[in-house]
Amino acid sequence: MARRITSLNWIRVFEAAARTSSFARAAERLAMSPPAVSQQIRALEHHLGRRLFHRAAKGVSLTDDGRALLSACSTPLARIEAITEEFAGPRQKTVVIGASLMLSVGWLTPRLPEFLAQHPEIKIDLRALMGRPEQPDPDVALWIAFGPYPAGLVATRLFGERLTPVATTELAGQIRSPDDLLNHVLIEPSAHETTWAKLLGLPVLPASTKVVKVDNTLTALELAASHGGIALARAPATDRLVARLGLVPCLDEFSIIGSEYYHMLHHENASLSKEAAVFMEWLNGQAQGTSISSSGGGGDTPGDNSGDTPGNNPGNNPANVRSHP
Repeated sequence: MARRITSLNWIRVFEAAARTSSFARAAERLAMSPPAVSQQIRALEHHLGRRLFHRAAKGVSLTDDGRALLSACSTPLARIEAITEEFAGPRQKTVVIGASLMLSVGWLTPRLPEFLAQHPEIKIDLRALMGRPEQPDPDVALWIAFGPYPAGLVATRLFGERLTPVATTELAGQIRSPDDLLNHVLIEPSAHETTWAKLLGLPVLPASTKVVKVDNTLTALELAASHGGIALARAPATDRLVARLGLVPCLDEFSIIGSEYYHMLHHENASLSKEAAVFMEWLNGQAQGTSISSSGGGGDTPGDNSGDTPGNNPGNNPANVRSHP
């Protein structure tokens, strides 16, 4: 018949004695008397029918059975202590946020420490969104998605994107005009509407163009940094990554305003928590301070959801801004 532990205090005392190799030091740690510690250990050994410690004048040491018990009980006790410490501190409310993978890596996470410092009472659970359209888990309170979104959602437009050809310094130095881009490998994410053809003002790319397809912009930029070709940077989401990878624009003042936008979304009939509303207000303020270009913007107004049409990416036909050297 299994021997159930009838007193968790036995385990607590055993763990302290095992860690300190001394009944006396365990007693100090637990605010008990040494005889009380010794009594608890003897009771546990008697209950298990196993000797857990070797006793000696200079202290105690674990037997093989004692080491096995310590290994089994240490992790649960540590988890219990961690949880009780959380209970003792100020209670935090969790807000589950979803964000497009590229935006999460390049734009949102560098800003999150500021929010967390301002709102220590709020805990953020950030989930990366994948696919097209980007769909969150059911428990996500609000999310930031790129491109079209389905009906039944409340949407606030944050900002669009500016696409710029980037490459290593060596390769970028070989580009003198937009036509030169066609002589090199062009890296194109399959999930985006704004493509190399649109950037160059062509219906389709020439058949001789070498194109490498990847499934996301993060991969495209990493490939470009590894001398794999020319990628399209998508400001502002990729600004930090482009700088970190050492990529540079292939041509000065040659870019295009993309045809899709980032939106902050939540379900139409959902009751948002106070904490989620605080995050929304903060996020909208961050978007207001984000610029995708120094001149022109195709009417990209952060924080404006007027005229948004679910499922048909609002403002889907902004004037493409392209500057040739």
